[in-house]
Amino acid sequence: MSVQAADVPLGMMDGAYFTSRKEILDFFNGLLQMNLTKIEQTASGAVACQLMDYMFPGSIPMKRVNWEAKSDFQFIDNYKILQAAFTKQNVQKRIDVDRLIRAKYQDNLEFCQWLKAFFEHASSYSREDYDPVERRMLGKGGKKLDEMFLPRTMSKNLASSSASVASVKHRSTRPPSSGASVASVRSTSSRSNSASVRPSTIKPLRENNAKKSVVPTGSKETKKLQTQNDELTQKNSQLRRKLAETELILENVEKERDFYFEKLRGIEVFLQVHEEKKEERDADALIQKIFKVLYAKIEDDIVVTDDGELLEGIGQGRDELLSDDELLNNSTVSMLSDDPVDRVDENSSHQIQITGSF
Repeated sequence: MSVQAADVPLGMMDGAYFTSRKEILDFFNGLLQMNLTKIEQTASGAVACQLMDYMFPGSIPMKRVNWEAKSDFQFIDNYKILQAAFTKQNVQKRIDVDRLIRAKYQDNLEFCQWLKAFFEHASSYSREDYDPVERRMLGKGGKKLDEMFLPRTMSKNLASSSASVASVKHRSTRPPSSGASVASVRSTSSRSNSASVRPSTIKPLRENNAKKSVVPTGSKETKKLQTQNDELTQKNSQLRRKLAETELILENVEKERDFYFEKLRGIEVFLQVHEEKKEERDADALIQKIFKVLYAKIEDDIVVTDDGELLEGIGQGRDELLSDDELLNNSTVSMLSDDPVDRVDENSSHQIQITGSF
């Protein structure tokens, strides 16, 4: 089996990325004996792990593959196994785990298209001795596989067996036979006869029980529902507050990520410009610029242009260009905002970044 052919990079206009959803599902179902109906069902990474196990025997520890993975961290464990197999087999492919574990159709479709093209490039023979179902049973949850990871014939058998069990339960709940009904009639008639013997003693008891059972329950039910409503309202407000805090933290993390990315981008522009200017190279000036960008803070207002020039104080100049009317309008809009999360974001956000064009 040759791996070198599979290392050829595939561009977005490559024919592999025009493979349809049906072809992908038929490919996995036929090769690995599955019953997949959606591309999103491959998001756990388990299917890709078994494809590598098929192509490169011994590259995947199938006992560690989780076939009942439902949450993100379980998906990540499967993709770690897959990435380790790629590294072991010298496959030059970086798995975008953050996108795949979201189980979005387009992201997983592109990865499945790449897997199919990778198989067609790298696999030179078919393994007649390979039992996909038996290999899956070695992993976590392999003894109780979902129907989508079973062959179509086995999933149909499971469906028919479950239907037969349901029919048996239905039969067991049928009304009793005629003999049992006769016995019940006899017992009821005997009870009625015994009751008719002493009507004077049983009738007052029934009247007393009826009086006791008449208890107003409307007020209790209303109070119970009101208590549940208050609890749910409180939980809802707590969840909204946590959501607002999480969104604020996420926005701050993204801004910090962009801030440091722009630092690296600015240094890359410096080096590119330095490389182009062969006659006017100044290593000392380049080092000073790089240090200035590395140690710059958000409030330093440093911008690196496409020509490798270092500009400072851009944010202050931008604020001075705003007219009094615009500043008044901006402050009015922030005061009239009904969403407290938006107000927190506006107060905590920094509009100054180190920008660089790709």
